Amino acid sequence: MEKLKDRFIGALYGLIVGNALGAPYMNIEFDKIKDFSSGGIFNLNLGEWTDVSSMALCLAESLIEDGFDLNSQMKKYIKWVEEGYMSSKEKSFGIDNQTLESIIYYEKNNKFVEITKNDSCKPLARLAPVPMYFKSSFKDAVYYSGQSAYTTHNNMYTIHACKYLGGLIQQSINGTNKKILLSEVHKHMDLIYDVKLRIVDIPYKTKNELNISDSVLDILEIVLWSFYNTDNFKDAVLTAVNFGGSTDVIGAIIGQIAGAYYGFDSIPKLWTLKIVKRDKIMQIIEKLYEVSK
Repeated sequence: MEKLKDRFIGALYGLIVGNALGAPYMNIEFDKIKDFSSGGIFNLNLGEWTDVSSMALCLAESLIEDGFDLNSQMKKYIKWVEEGYMSSKEKSFGIDNQTLESIIYYEKNNKFVEITKNDSCKPLARLAPVPMYFKSSFKDAVYYSGQSAYTTHNNMYTIHACKYLGGLIQQSINGTNKKILLSEVHKHMDLIYDVKLRIVDIPYKTKNELNISDSVLDILEIVLWSFYNTDNFKDAVLTAVNFGGSTDVIGAIIGQIAGAYYGFDSIPKLWTLKIVKRDKIMQIIEKLYEVSK
């Protein structure tokens, strides 16, 4: 397989693999995550994914059909909530309060929610289709990755974290070396100071200095540290999700970066085969590749 396309596929498939791997362990105590499991708060079957993967697939479908269009994206998210569209089960599940409030606000007012007080990692965890679509333009990947958060989470920290992650994924798809990714890529983005500060400190931090919380910058740090301190997809994802907490979201975010950097062929074969509805996922990825810019 052409290497660029292999990394392209890895970005979205890696997102779903990481999400499905971490999902049964989210917000519960566990000894150590080593492989896929079932159960958890959503009573998942092996290989089922949660809300962020469903929304990522909705985002991909929107890009395929309408290009980058926030209204189109929101209508896909509404279809997911109301009909279970792109869910791993028969209906939607796992929707967070802010996403639900944003959807209700949009349906009532036909416009997007005003500035949201709390930051969130949800837009980061569904992000991959945007930098995939703009794979040939770093500038567009960064800009539109930030824009994609406006549908549900109009928060400065979330938006700028999305801009950074989008740029990282786009450059990974195009084969940029890891050291350059983490030391140079952010210099070409207009990011708020807090995000830049967290990024440049990553190589110098120890595991004990990382904070486990739902803060977008704390989770971004955990993901980047895990990526920086491993050299393959499996170890990167397992390192990140074993921090605990929102393991489904953390898994999705690290899965995007590691998948885009190492490629689809780097994901353990048994892991890819455990994912439900994998034929549908690959069809969407192929269509997104065909229309990508």
